[in-house]
Amino acid sequence: MKTEVEYEKNITYINKLICEKYWSRESDKRSGFIYTCKEIGREFGFKHQDIPSTVKGNAHLVVLDCQCIVCGKTKICHTRSQLIQLSIDSWRCDECWDTLQEKREREYLEYRLQQKRLKEEQRQSAVNYIKDYKNSQSTEVPSITTLNEVDRFLLAATIESLGAESLETTISLRDNLSLPLSPFFRLDQKILHHLFKLNLLLLTPEESYEYISVNEEQELEIDYYQATFEFAYNTNDLTEIMVDAKARKNINSLVVNTQFEMWCQQIQLGECLSYLITRSKLNNLAPPIGEKLVSLLRACLAECSVSVMHYIIYKAVESAAAYVQKPNITRKHASNSISGNIERIFGKISSGSWHRNKSFRDVSHPQSAMAKVFFDYVFGIEDCGFHYTLDELFKPYTLQQAIEQVDYSTLGSMQSTNYSITINDLK
Repeated sequence: MKTEVEYEKNITYINKLICEKYWSRESDKRSGFIYTCKEIGREFGFKHQDIPSTVKGNAHLVVLDCQCIVCGKTKICHTRSQLIQLSIDSWRCDECWDTLQEKREREYLEYRLQQKRLKEEQRQSAVNYIKDYKNSQSTEVPSITTLNEVDRFLLAATIESLGAESLETTISLRDNLSLPLSPFFRLDQKILHHLFKLNLLLLTPEESYEYISVNEEQELEIDYYQATFEFAYNTNDLTEIMVDAKARKNINSLVVNTQFEMWCQQIQLGECLSYLITRSKLNNLAPPIGEKLVSLLRACLAECSVSVMHYIIYKAVESAAAYVQKPNITRKHASNSISGNIERIFGKISSGSWHRNKSFRDVSHPQSAMAKVFFDYVFGIEDCGFHYTLDELFKPYTLQQAIEQVDYSTLGSMQSTNYSITINDLK
């Protein structure tokens, strides 16, 4: 590195000697300074911390082989640290550095403005898409007379749980603090999505669009936890749907309806999953909720009521919580053991080794609107979805249907006979 020291015109002899010693280096090595500031200060009677300021006021070092990469100005160092930290091949003088910073700030500002414009264009495009979707929904609302019984039940449960006082719109799941729609949030989402796709729930005005977005595939993505919807039917029609749901009719046709049975299964499964998650959290556990566990709970529910399953889940989680106390057992190990505990306890109950204990409904898991509509209103038994299995509820009606079918087939096998029936005139 080629350098030379330049001195101020009126520099004193002593200060010149100090500057020479300060900048003296071995073989022009960048950090190979011969004298320390303490040595220089001791020689000339100065405090060592005053040496750099003395040098800075009386001389500077010109780095002959370091020029600004923009304007070519030669680098000048006033302190040793400036020389040591110098990047010879990429140095910019202060003026060129300030110019570069100003350019970067302008470019960043332009980028921000461009991003803001792009975001606004995307927002407006999404708003227009949502408006078009809402308009198409309004023209494709199914006739209330064509709704199947199961969809009417789903709508009735939504009205009972989320219907606003005016019965024109829903409140959000987030704001619903009274009657839950279903026992499990994922099931809440599934219900709302199902009704939305059927155009039974419509998009609300623009102020709630913040909870709706349009993805790259031009599909709506809705935050069902915070979004609200308009009901597709007027108040009178919604009231009629509620009255019909509570009328307890057509039970025989419902119990053979696979869609009705599927939603009933979902309700009971949701009751178990919700209780399992809550009990696990209370014990600082987090069992993995996957297809394996769901399949296990479905198999258990085929034989046990939700009430019995709550007892099984309680015992399984408590056993896992005790397992944590053993040496070298982590909470992850204990959490993973819950599924096996459920299977083990269910096996003992199923084989008769354990008594089939039942639980009362936990106050933190109240009966949902869906459970009332699909169970209580249909079968006329209070909270029967919690206390009975589907087989116990469905079997009396399927047996009745089987008996009726046998009677009809018997009638069909009778010999043909002419009957004469006289009906008196009604006055």
